[in-house]
Amino acid sequence: MDKAINIVSVAVIVILLLAFLSEKFFPIEGLELFYEKKFYLAIIYLILRVSRIYILKKTK
Repeated sequence: MDKAINIVSVAVIVILLLAFLSEKFFPIEGLELFYEKKFYLAIIYLILRVSRIYILKKTK
């Protein structure tokens, strides 16, 4: 479970990084709504990291 959370959280970080770079340097037409919803991806990332810590503590 821990490995799956790590993979998903890395994927979310990569998506956030690409969205930030895309918005600032080469905006893509049609992704305006996605650019506005980046905050929700950041919240999902934080939830994943906190749940990973909880799972690690629970299994010890």
